[in-house]
Amino acid sequence: MYIITMAWEDSTIRRRQIIKGAAAGSTALVAGCLGGGDGNGSGNGSASGSIKFVHTSSFEPSAKDFKNAYGKKTDATLKIQSTPAESSSSREYYVNQFAAQSSSFDVGMMDVIWPAEFVNAGWAAKIKDSKNHTDAMLKTPVETATIDGSLYGMPMFTDANALYYRTDLLKAAGYDKPPSTYMELVNMAQDIMNQSNKDLNGYIWQGGATEGLTIMWLNWLWGMGGTVQGDNGNLVVNSEKGVQALQHAVDLIYKHKVTPEATASSGTDGNRQTFQQGKTIFMRNWPYAYALFQDNTPVTDKFAVATMPKSEGHKNAKNSCIGGWSLFINSFSKNGAAAQKLANYVGTAEAQEKLAVDRSRLPVRAELYEDAYWKKSDNDKPAFLDRFGEILNQTSARPAISNYSQWSNIVYTECNKALTQQKSPQKALDDAQKQIDNDINKS
Repeated sequence: MYIITMAWEDSTIRRRQIIKGAAAGSTALVAGCLGGGDGNGSGNGSASGSIKFVHTSSFEPSAKDFKNAYGKKTDATLKIQSTPAESSSSREYYVNQFAAQSSSFDVGMMDVIWPAEFVNAGWAAKIKDSKNHTDAMLKTPVETATIDGSLYGMPMFTDANALYYRTDLLKAAGYDKPPSTYMELVNMAQDIMNQSNKDLNGYIWQGGATEGLTIMWLNWLWGMGGTVQGDNGNLVVNSEKGVQALQHAVDLIYKHKVTPEATASSGTDGNRQTFQQGKTIFMRNWPYAYALFQDNTPVTDKFAVATMPKSEGHKNAKNSCIGGWSLFINSFSKNGAAAQKLANYVGTAEAQEKLAVDRSRLPVRAELYEDAYWKKSDNDKPAFLDRFGEILNQTSARPAISNYSQWSNIVYTECNKALTQQKSPQKALDDAQKQIDNDINKS
């Protein structure tokens, strides 16, 4: 059993008190324009009829689960539709819908970094937690969806990234445990690649110009004991450790040659598919991949999950990134009553258990981490929960600012230029800092 605390990084704690500023960029132009409903996502609908759930593509299996379960419990029909796979692409889809004040969907998935923006712009309606599900949940997922004391998203699952590794390949090369430091990973990957007669990838991670790369850079930065919080409250990316973190990423590709150059255009689920094909030693990814590797794949029974490696001398660094998603109600929806019912369903222990057992999603309800819960269940406690419970205790949070998406776009765009050798790590982060100072720190 693990006690889940999920630490926040530095001064990023009080999300509920941050939301007074404007949402980033032109998306703020639709703030307060709540057409198609009454501003609470309630519209003129009832709990019956049809509602539409737009979800990220990697959530497709769970969305189908929700569709089946919801139909059995209510007289409403749940329609599902996928957005693009990556978090940042999904956000663009939602923002475009909001800009058109569209009521074409009723509920969606909200990343932990979006509530400040979505609520400030008037896009997400308040959630009525009529069954008090959030009282049984971990503190952090609830706080991320709570703005000025009101709930705007029903937490569905939490997330923490981890190191996936091939147990069979390590064992064959004489290793009995995964690497705990950055250079141990490099040396181990090089050794296994040299010993193998197969064309293996050493270490794959999210290097494309998306949110995944911002998180990767933060993983390395936090693992070196670094932070993006400056002494004056400003966000700083071109610190000495910030540059070292990006240099390490570049070196993995071009110096150590354990990461393929194609990683600079890769994303989360693409990495998952590559690892699943059986030709990769190490991968950084999220818990959802665990379940997908169980079903008669080339890596089934040949992989395990470990905590993220850290820089030498920083064994206590909290360098996994806290993530997770909540269900939000579109403020323009005309089917708010049915949407509220779905929101309350995803917060139940039943829904949380199914997400954990069938899809290896980390529960937000605290009791699912306790052995006592599973003694009363028809299901066995999923094996991954204890390990990911440990990983959750080694997490840090991304900056809790209303224009986070703008900040992250700057970071991953410039970091990607370093990965593709268009700029040196120092130049890339210096250029990022100039934009951040002009567009973020002065706002």
